[in-house]
Amino acid sequence: MSWDGFSLALGGGGGRGWAHIGVVRALDDAGLKPGLIVGTSMGAIIGTGLAAGYTPDAMERIARRTPVYRLVGRRARLALFDPRPVVERLALELGDPLIEELPLPLAITTYDLAAGRCVAVTRGRVAEAVERAIAVPLFFPPCADGEHLWCDAGLWESVPVSVARALAPGRPVIGAWADTPKPGFFTLPPIALALRRLSLRLGAAGSPQARLTARRYLAMLSSRMAEPVVADEPELLIRPRLGMMPAWHFSRVGEMSRRGYRDARIALEAAGLWSVRPGKERGDASAAA
Repeated sequence: MSWDGFSLALGGGGGRGWAHIGVVRALDDAGLKPGLIVGTSMGAIIGTGLAAGYTPDAMERIARRTPVYRLVGRRARLALFDPRPVVERLALELGDPLIEELPLPLAITTYDLAAGRCVAVTRGRVAEAVERAIAVPLFFPPCADGEHLWCDAGLWESVPVSVARALAPGRPVIGAWADTPKPGFFTLPPIALALRRLSLRLGAAGSPQARLTARRYLAMLSSRMAEPVVADEPELLIRPRLGMMPAWHFSRVGEMSRRGYRDARIALEAAGLWSVRPGKERGDASAAA
């Protein structure tokens, strides 16, 4: 199998997603360069930095100096926090580019609660696509757009492997999974039936143009949570061992990055892909620098 121009699929995970920086660092040390990057939620943020030409070291420095807690401290409608300050900081850092202008091909996944489908955004403002991609239900508000209601796609596909395959058929996919999966019991027949009945009672039906209320939002969310998770296996799945760290801890950038590097290296060695170029191997110690 040729790994030239492979597709890199980065899943979500909140603060756990900093591990993707270490994964990208290990791939770089091994001389593996993706031809396409597909990112979900936090994976969309790391993927955007990579597609924009930032090195893993530069991304880690930016992550360390970004006060995520302070930026998202204010309340938002239909959610606990407002992600716009973080999105604005990202846009400022990158120069507010369009996705199609980035040096590397990038797709950002988001899920339409109204239509019940995942969409890969490959054009338009990076900041707008990222805001849709990180709209974790109840934590960050959904993004309404006409008949559509966009949110984080991670609850329906933890790692966007199927999207990567659809965009680049025939290419091998390396996936990185840092998130905690959606509990499987949601899709068990009795639970799924209860969720769909709850959705009907709350009033999910109606015109797509109907005003978005908390009741209608919860109705759509209840219905979609009953749907099974997409689990398309990549050619290589890197799943860093991150312990029980919750997704809302954003301060442990260095630790998550080091763990991502460590376990990416183990996975690459097992797949026969670890062949470090002279002078490139840095290991865990450099990741903490």
